[in-house]
Amino acid sequence: MEVYSKAETMALNAEDYHSLGIIYQKIAHTYNATGGHTEEIAYLDKALEAFEKAGKPYNSLYVYLEGGLARYNFQDYASAEKIFRNTMFQAHQAADTLLEAACLEAYAALCLETSRQDPELAISMLARKANELKCPLTCEDRGMLAYAYALTGNTAEASEWIAKALQTAETPAEKAQVKFREYQVASRSGDTASALAALEEVMDHINSVESVTLQRSVESARKEYKAHQLEISQQRLRTTRLAVAFIILTALAIVFALTGFIRYRRLETAKALAEEKAETERYMTIAEDLQIRLKAASKRLPSEKHMSIARFDLLERLCEQYYVYEGTDNLQSKILKEVKSAIEGLREDPKAIKGLEMMLDRNCNSLVARLREQMPKLKAEDLKLFIFAASGFSSTTISTILEKDKGIIYNRIWRLKGKISSSEAPDKEEFIEAINS
Repeated sequence: MEVYSKAETMALNAEDYHSLGIIYQKIAHTYNATGGHTEEIAYLDKALEAFEKAGKPYNSLYVYLEGGLARYNFQDYASAEKIFRNTMFQAHQAADTLLEAACLEAYAALCLETSRQDPELAISMLARKANELKCPLTCEDRGMLAYAYALTGNTAEASEWIAKALQTAETPAEKAQVKFREYQVASRSGDTASALAALEEVMDHINSVESVTLQRSVESARKEYKAHQLEISQQRLRTTRLAVAFIILTALAIVFALTGFIRYRRLETAKALAEEKAETERYMTIAEDLQIRLKAASKRLPSEKHMSIARFDLLERLCEQYYVYEGTDNLQSKILKEVKSAIEGLREDPKAIKGLEMMLDRNCNSLVARLREQMPKLKAEDLKLFIFAASGFSSTTISTILEKDKGIIYNRIWRLKGKISSSEAPDKEEFIEAINS
């Protein structure tokens, strides 16, 4: 500790936060070895702050996990769980398999330690460590799996995992950890003799190891053992009550499920009708926009009967039908289908586009012809967009005809204005004004 204190002073004077983080981390480890978890947590927090100042996210994440383990040893399970969740997410995002595996192991232990035990979550986490992350299970992991299965009532799996844990335990400390899990499994299954035998082996070993966490677990195990005996005597009564409650809840669930299903079907039907009506109104709005623009242009072409004019007649007829039969049963999907067909024809029929171009040239002093002549390198898509915009079509109409989002149409018109503005076309101001109006 004296050496670390001197190193801390030197690192502070040099503003070497990376080294300072390492020093604080080592001090925390020293407190952990002596059971001083409060001081351990404080120095791990200091190490985390130093690594963050030094711009060392890798070190920060590992120290953050160590802080969670320290809080777990201090029995601050709520804070430990929050840290484990955050670390697991960040480790997964960073694709740090080893850190994620260590976090899964720690979280699984916490699930078995808290008052609200969640053995199924512990099993799924250890399974993820072994199967998805391809990290081999330690003897401690196997011991946790045994206890988790015992909590779920699967005594066969619990016994199998205890046997596997005992086979892989090498050091005395590891064997003591497994024996403690064996005590928990035997206690759960009601095998009092095996439970006491396993607990005695743990207590014989406790004096030869410096494991504060194991010491705390063994001391709490005595209370747990007595409480479990009382639990066994009350188990039959709880089982009967749960069976009755299950039947009642099942009946209620069926009633609520049927009621919810009927309501869901009604809402889905209403939603479908609303969407159909909204789609019909949108296409009719577009049809009316096309009608107004084409009608205004066609008045100036008394001698021409172009394909686009015929298409305008169809749209005008459809609009009249819509407003005559709106709100009645006669407004069927056939009208909507014909409107879509007319718009698709305008999109795909080159003669229709040519008709709009002829109208613009006749009405606006050869507007499109001059654009073609003064900007010969203009793309066909940009020319088509210019014709639609100059004809006065709304952005909704253009987006439907070109099958693009309105935002894309806004951007394309903006870029087209930029191309025209930066060109050397003599009539560029008139061209821009035509698509602005």
